[in-house]
Amino acid sequence: MKKINFLGFRLRFDLEKESRDEIREYTSVEQMKDRILYLLIFLVLVVASAQFKQVLEDKNYVNGTIIKENIYAPKSIRYKDNFKRDEIIKKIIDSSAKKYIYIPEISKNYIEGIREFYDEILLVKKNKNRKFNFENFSQKYKINIPENLVNELEAQSARNIESQKKKLEIILNKIYYQGVKDGETLLSILSDSEDKEKYYGNKLNNLELKILDKFVVPNYIYDEKSTKDDIKEKVSSIKEQYVVIKAGDLVLKKGDILTPEKLKMLNAIGIHSPIENIARTIVNLLYLTAISTIFYNTLISKFKKELLNKNIYRATFLICSLLFLTFRFSDRDYLYLIPFESGFFLLQILVNSVYAFYLGIGLLIFMLPMINYDLVYTTVTLLTILFATKFLQSAKTRVQFINLGIQLSIVKVVIYFSISFLTIGVSQELILDSAKIILSGVFSGVLTLALVPYLERTFNILSSFKLLELGDLSNPLLKNLSVKTPGTFYHSMMVAAVSEAAAEAIGADPIFTRVASYYHDIGKMKRPKFYVENQEGGENPHDKISPFLSALVILAHPKDGFELAKKYQIPKEIRDIMLEHHGTTFLAYFYNKAKSLDENVREDDFRYAGPKPKTKESAIIMLADSIEAAVRSIENKTYNNIEEMIRKIVFNKIDDGQLVDADLTFKEIDTIIKVFTKTIMGIHHVRIKYPDQEKEREIEEKLEEKS
Repeated sequence: MKKINFLGFRLRFDLEKESRDEIREYTSVEQMKDRILYLLIFLVLVVASAQFKQVLEDKNYVNGTIIKENIYAPKSIRYKDNFKRDEIIKKIIDSSAKKYIYIPEISKNYIEGIREFYDEILLVKKNKNRKFNFENFSQKYKINIPENLVNELEAQSARNIESQKKKLEIILNKIYYQGVKDGETLLSILSDSEDKEKYYGNKLNNLELKILDKFVVPNYIYDEKSTKDDIKEKVSSIKEQYVVIKAGDLVLKKGDILTPEKLKMLNAIGIHSPIENIARTIVNLLYLTAISTIFYNTLISKFKKELLNKNIYRATFLICSLLFLTFRFSDRDYLYLIPFESGFFLLQILVNSVYAFYLGIGLLIFMLPMINYDLVYTTVTLLTILFATKFLQSAKTRVQFINLGIQLSIVKVVIYFSISFLTIGVSQELILDSAKIILSGVFSGVLTLALVPYLERTFNILSSFKLLELGDLSNPLLKNLSVKTPGTFYHSMMVAAVSEAAAEAIGADPIFTRVASYYHDIGKMKRPKFYVENQEGGENPHDKISPFLSALVILAHPKDGFELAKKYQIPKEIRDIMLEHHGTTFLAYFYNKAKSLDENVREDDFRYAGPKPKTKESAIIMLADSIEAAVRSIENKTYNNIEEMIRKIVFNKIDDGQLVDADLTFKEIDTIIKVFTKTIMGIHHVRIKYPDQEKEREIEEKLEEKS
């Protein structure tokens, strides 16, 4: 118990030594987690570094600020200009003519009305007892005629009244013929008329103007709905307006005053105010943190096996680093020229298609801040990855990969052109980007094939191409095997044929199984005559040495093969098969022979060092290795005899615990036995005898006896 007094406070705490069992061991899984973390940290730093320069800038670009120096575009950009589109819309609205509904009845009605008005005045003038009917005009024509106007007209002579009637009727006919629109007045109509002098000025006096004004009513009624629909139709046909700025273009001159439109242009080319830069950086970091968390958990849960392999991790780190650094330091003008698919191809060749798919999607999402969240590029690349994943597995040769790169570029162009055409329209930039995509596709395939051999050699990774090269029987190691140990070489070819068929039947990797079978016994080249298949009926060296020494020689060949393969740079996956193909099998023959000489001999000294097979492919090769040699010893190779021998060997291996780590089900084991039997019978040209055939044979023999 420790006690510390500080400023009147007493602290007490215990110090105990942590036991060895409580110390967290640094396991391989934890190493894998650290590796993933290192990769993600590196990617985050590369992406975030694009924001650092902007955060350090102290230029305060806000609305109304006067530019103190010329501003040039740091990169090429195409951005949507809403201000320009709004300007076009405003012009359309201002220039659009209003829609009206023509009502011919109005002109007829009011022309008759002015006649009736003057006729009524003349009647009143003739008959002194008659009064003007104001109520009739108010109800019939919705006209409010002042009394002083009627009195003024009645004071004139009948001749003048009749003359004025004809004159105003003619003018009213012309006015209605030209049309009276909502909102128009008599004064505006007459002043805008081409016959201004005829209608106005000396031709019409003040009284005539007042009377005419009462009978001028709009015969073209404003149609608000049709007008708005017409404007909407015109506005809907206006496409989004895009502005293209090339790197190095002068975007703002010294002395310019910043407006909202100019601020948007600066934002589009990546120039922001300090506060906005900081805010954008924080948001990007939050985005990268979220994506990193998802990516981290996905890799741990789905690709533990792949990332536990140091070589695969190192190759992945290198590919991701090169890809991200290329995007980080490339101008956006060359975005579609960067061969992103090369990284995807390399991961598929070096690891597998599922790993490449998840990594490809993850890396694409990760680099969004670097490409300014370009959703067109993201969509195009994402759909290309989905397309490539389906067809990539069928590409086995180098020519097929180049063809696939070209095919993907065509698909990519079609997708890009479709999206861009429907959203932006045809432009010179669209055509240039399409050409870049084609070049990128061709370059992706060529670059992939150029890099694969170096990555295979550098990281000693077993790819599909490497397997095909190793499976070539002209390989120096296999040539030596055929020359020094012809019996072992033949045995390996038989094991390969049997193993490949079994692997294909249970869904394992048949090509890897076949190639690994070629090399599984290369350790026998060190002392070839100590193995019965290479003795060719000659002297057996084991007859002259002790069983202890014989066991040492036999038990050493897996390790000898492992060392020899390492010297020839054979990938680790195949070298592991060399160690595992005997597991910890017991050499019963030499043990019993030794036990007759020494009762105290240990059984463990006569077991292979192992380890036991850890994969289905390794287990299949172990079983095929034991079965191939055993079947050759059967004299009467019938279907039943072969199957019985195979089942006996397989279940002996199971009873001995040799298959516990191989993840084989009993159903798969039964399938392997049946495939082994069928394949071996084909190799040894054994004909199956069916019951009906036996009966036919008996009948033939009886007929021969009678004859």
